[in-house]
Amino acid sequence: MPIRSINKYTVIKRFSLGKVLYDKLDTIYVQEHDPVNKEPQKVFNGEKEYVTDISSDVYLSLRKGFIIDHQEAP
Repeated sequence: MPIRSINKYTVIKRFSLGKVLYDKLDTIYVQEHDPVNKEPQKVFNGEKEYVTDISSDVYLSLRKGFIIDHQEAP
C-alpha cells in the first residue's frame, strides 16, 4: 500500500471542522485522498495533531475559498 502524502494549507476564511474553529492564517494539514481503498482524508491541526476525517467532497469545498496551498499564501 503506497504512503499518502500530507499537504500543508493556510486558512483564508474562517470555518469550523471537527469541533475546532479555524481562523485566517491558521495552518492545517490534509492527507491526500486514497481512491483505491476509499479511505477518508485525515485532517491535522497546526501542531500536527489528528482532528477528524473528511470526505473528498468536503475537501473540495474547503479548497473553494477556505484554504489555499501553503506555498500560495501571501
